[in-house]
Amino acid sequence: MKRRPFFLGATASARPALGFFLACTFVIGCGLIKKKKDAGDDDEPPANAPTVTVTGSGAKNEKDVLRYASETKLANEPATIGKDATKVKTFPASGADVTALAKGTAVVKIAKFFSTGVLITFDDPAAADGSKLMGWIAPEALAAPGAAATTATTAAPVFTAAPKVATVDAGAKDAGVVVDAGGAADAGKPADAGGPVQSSGTITALPTGGKCPAGMILVTPLCRRPCAVDTDCPKGAFCTSSGGRKTCSATK
Repeated sequence: MKRRPFFLGATASARPALGFFLACTFVIGCGLIKKKKDAGDDDEPPANAPTVTVTGSGAKNEKDVLRYASETKLANEPATIGKDATKVKTFPASGADVTALAKGTAVVKIAKFFSTGVLITFDDPAAADGSKLMGWIAPEALAAPGAAATTATTAAPVFTAAPKVATVDAGAKDAGVVVDAGGAADAGKPADAGGPVQSSGTITALPTGGKCPAGMILVTPLCRRPCAVDTDCPKGAFCTSSGGRKTCSATK
């Protein structure tokens, strides 16, 4: 004998109850699907979604760089770029390019976003007025802390040898006049040891205990080599104004 489907085989009085049961099953199932979907709403926001507004960095492109409520603030830590042509971005990984920095460029770390990026400030390489830019770079683009410390302590030129001077005492007329080794009087001004320095040398270094190597001055947060003109700087460097003082820079 041919069997009829279960629903059609139910009595007329039982069919409304069976229909209600099936409707409830459908509603509960939809609720479970929605809950499962909602559970993923707590995922970490994409790196290009800004969550906070931060001001006061001193960078002229501050409004173009994205900031995050979940970023970790760093205490203005000096650092050095460890890779040539390091791209600085408006947000980690896929942001718009701010500029490219050369290996050895001095920067300051001000924040990090998980293991995705490090936020830095640095001198604008396209300007010679000491103005600042900021942006995100990959953590691996920074030089190892040990390498930066070695550069600061061993590669920096140390100017300790005083020029030779002679005191002329040829009677009352010349008493006390200090001249250089060539005999020309310069009223006590140290000799320049042969003119402007043109050999290679380090133009920035990290301070140790708040003090700079001999021959350098502190232009927070770095030690810099002072100058008056380009020829006072190592070959390939330029004399630029930074923080109101003239120091050697890798770019104009």
